[in-house]
Amino acid sequence: MTLVSTLAPAYRGARRNSAALFAGFAAAIVAVSPAAAQKAEPGAYAVARTGVQIDSDVKPTQVLAKGQTVAKTTPTLPKNIDHDGGFTGELGMGYDFGGLRVEGTAGYDTAKVNAKALSTKTYSGAGRTKSFDLGVAAYVDLVREGPLKPFVGGGIGASRVDYSISRLMIDKTPGTRKPMVGIMGKDWGFRWHLDAGASYDVTPQTAIEVLGRYSQTTGLRMKGTAIDENLVPQTMDYKLKNTSVSIMAGIRQKF
Repeated sequence: MTLVSTLAPAYRGARRNSAALFAGFAAAIVAVSPAAAQKAEPGAYAVARTGVQIDSDVKPTQVLAKGQTVAKTTPTLPKNIDHDGGFTGELGMGYDFGGLRVEGTAGYDTAKVNAKALSTKTYSGAGRTKSFDLGVAAYVDLVREGPLKPFVGGGIGASRVDYSISRLMIDKTPGTRKPMVGIMGKDWGFRWHLDAGASYDVTPQTAIEVLGRYSQTTGLRMKGTAIDENLVPQTMDYKLKNTSVSIMAGIRQKF
């Protein structure tokens, strides 16, 4: 049993309670004493993070044009497409103002579709979701004295998402056209994330960190293709939303 499969159920529950969790973190930020901020050393830094997506999902919503109908024999995608554990990572530059850090990052995420969850007795599911992320974020150190510093924060930005998701009818006859439905393409969307973690100062210039992240990308729109049981192709629009829960480890190096 892998670490991802062991932790996934717990993180699905954490995702459902993410709003309450981060509301508590926001209250903690307000409670931090401004005077303590002067005890942290300011400076520019570079940051690198890498980790795993514990749980990620794509939520497609079919959008029909005026007068457009879908035959009952046309295969469909579920409202929530679950993914297996995947990779996430980012590189960036930032500035520590003394307990308040602001940074810009570029990142990459990828995860395979949970083929078992997408498949049925009639259809075989497969696919992968990849994204290139650009954003800015801010973090507050909740404890500013000593080497161990818990922190909270979040960011906003844009994400270029690449979808390749399909359901294909199971048929033992190779090379024949089969009923199917799929989404393949790329689009830019609005991305935001909320983070919580802790860092440890190895030296005055170098800190290592571990953080958990909930992220969401919205505003995505893409065309999909479906072939019904009469082998009639049809094009339709989808609105899509991505969500993920990740764990990352990183290093910050001050100049």
